[in-house]
Amino acid sequence: MKNLFLASFLLLFGHVAQAQFFSFGLKGGLNSQVNKPKDIILGTGDTSLNFGVDKFKFGTQFGAYFRFGNKIFLQPEVMFNSNKTDYKIGESSVGEVVKNEKYQYLDIPVLVGFKMGPFRLHGGPVGHYFLNSTSELSDFDGYEARFKQMTWGWQAGLNIGTGRFSADIRYEGNFSNQGDHITFFGDKYHFANTPARLMVGLNIAIIK
Repeated sequence: MKNLFLASFLLLFGHVAQAQFFSFGLKGGLNSQVNKPKDIILGTGDTSLNFGVDKFKFGTQFGAYFRFGNKIFLQPEVMFNSNKTDYKIGESSVGEVVKNEKYQYLDIPVLVGFKMGPFRLHGGPVGHYFLNSTSELSDFDGYEARFKQMTWGWQAGLNIGTGRFSADIRYEGNFSNQGDHITFFGDKYHFANTPARLMVGLNIAIIK
């Protein structure tokens, strides 16, 4: 009975795959934030310091996608995302100190889309599960990084390809304020705007 169930499942899986209802593939690419926030003021007792983003670095991402449907489809993904940001701290433009911060997330987009020839338009929510961070900001007394374990955003974009290879370009917005993990001497700081990213990548279909 167990072997019969397994054989039936494999036959069904093969039929679904041949009918192009289900596909599975690997993804990889680059991303970068696109909106640079204004500086904020850090109050550290008797002194105040300007704190801001100096540079956004290109981040890397790789993972897998699962696509259910053909003309209209559901596409959940699991992506490992690594990013880096340079922050500047100083009382003026003279003597500013630049420190970098690296962080890794597991991104889980759940996209809905439709296909038109070689093009696929898709969009939907994305969850960011915090994995790890390393920060040179810890060199400053009183600094703490308190990342939320889970944050949420959305993605929308375009995929183009006809064979096993395709390319993505996406825009991502987020619902949490940028830098809301930053704490100095028990006081929480964050920038006024929410982070947005532009992402480009390549996909290869393993099952198509």
